[in-house]
Amino acid sequence: MFKDFNIAQIGHPILRNKTKDIPINEIKSENTQKIIEKMIKTMRKHNGAGLAANQIYEPIRICIIEVLDNPRYKHLNTIPLKVLINPKVIIKKDTATFNSYEGCLSVPNLRGKVKRYNTINVTYYTMDAKKITEDIKGLESIVYQHEIDHLDGYLFTDKVEDNSTLVTYENYQKYYEEEYKKELKNFNNIAENLS
Repeated sequence: MFKDFNIAQIGHPILRNKTKDIPINEIKSENTQKIIEKMIKTMRKHNGAGLAANQIYEPIRICIIEVLDNPRYKHLNTIPLKVLINPKVIIKKDTATFNSYEGCLSVPNLRGKVKRYNTINVTYYTMDAKKITEDIKGLESIVYQHEIDHLDGYLFTDKVEDNSTLVTYENYQKYYEEEYKKELKNFNNIAENLS
């Protein structure tokens, strides 16, 4: 059905604009549902862990998250498909942080460390226009923060505090991935103990 699975690349203005909320009465519309369907197919085609609507040139506040058997994100736990419409995030006070190596379909072949919060509170609407509020912790919260940043006009490169952590994907795999997996495991254990 969708022939065009292009993703907006760094430098395209749509990635820098804050997206617009979708009116609640339009969430179930055919147009919104088609955009979501295209997002899911595009994310899966490119082996992403998530995708924001503006990455497929739609300036609306929708992001999706899914980690199943993904060769790019072997270190992440399974996250079933989630569609977040009009998501809002509240950072939990005094929550732990973690420096996460992140990549992005809009910034190909680059990874860098970004400080992320262990626990966030997210309010969003589902595809059925049901309002959800939940706490997200650990590695899953990293993916949520990354995707919601897109909706606010930020790329992960904007949040990298130490540019010396920027590496190509190949060099990440060669020199940093194994150590990072150990850091992630430790972070996940801490996150579970804070629950």
